[in-house]
Amino acid sequence: MREMIYLFDGQGAFRPGIGKELCARYPKADAMIDRSTVVLGYDLREYLWGDKAVETSSKTSVAQPAISAVSLAYAEVLREHGIEGAISLGHSLGEATAIIYCGILSFDDGMRMIKKRGEVMEEGGGKGTMMAVLNVGLADLQDMCREVTDELSEPAVVANINAPNQIVISGSQETVKKVAQRVAKKQGRSIPLNVGGAWHSPFLQNASLEFSRFLDDLQFRKPERKFYSVVEQRILDDPQDIKDALKKQMLSQVDWVAAIEGLEAKERFFLEVGPSKILRDLVVRIGSVTEVESTALHGELETLVNVLKKWRN
Repeated sequence: MREMIYLFDGQGAFRPGIGKELCARYPKADAMIDRSTVVLGYDLREYLWGDKAVETSSKTSVAQPAISAVSLAYAEVLREHGIEGAISLGHSLGEATAIIYCGILSFDDGMRMIKKRGEVMEEGGGKGTMMAVLNVGLADLQDMCREVTDELSEPAVVANINAPNQIVISGSQETVKKVAQRVAKKQGRSIPLNVGGAWHSPFLQNASLEFSRFLDDLQFRKPERKFYSVVEQRILDDPQDIKDALKKQMLSQVDWVAAIEGLEAKERFFLEVGPSKILRDLVVRIGSVTEVESTALHGELETLVNVLKKWRN
């Protein structure tokens, strides 16, 4: 049986203007932004493509719900055209978006959850930073992080394993700088990331606790579609298991390579559902997957829909 795998974007997908063309062309998408605006309590359009859009990337509390809303708007248009994801997963923030898409939380509760996630991360993660590392092996980079952590008594950790030759670390400004020096000696390349904090690191310990308490008050439901947890690296079906995994997610490493490799199959089509092609490009770099696309590459989604229906049938 052929299965469509939906991939939902992380926070790095934001850029001013995302969703504007989509909403202008498809009323279902525009209605999704309207609905998000009501739940969030502010005019989301202002932060997507209005005067405040230039501020959004630096405001984790706004960027996260903005990206999720646009991603879900893409999913709604695809649903209207008869396309659904059989299995869904996401990169960091995208995992929360996937939970909404799979019906595990209601849309309103899900968007409030993402808003809260962004708020606690913005408040708790600002002391640190992140850096992408290219062309250094995982084992070597883990050793560097351990050495620097021991030397400075401040954490440096591998946060994201995005592709075999692209790994992201989190830490303090000083520990990340020290790791970069070691990377250079290995002829690797370091790229500082413009993020709001040291995501997926011990810097978010207090934020994670606050977010966990917030999740305790939400009613998680049995998934309507298969949900793949990147935290647990398997499909989860029990609502409590999904909630527990989400509680751990903020501090957990995002091993995107393991997730994609675990889902690879000849009868699966990977579709990035959102405003970016970042995940599509990572999937291409990870392995043998040839059936992979992104909604962001198609202004008129009907063209993509025709491709997907042809593949499915």
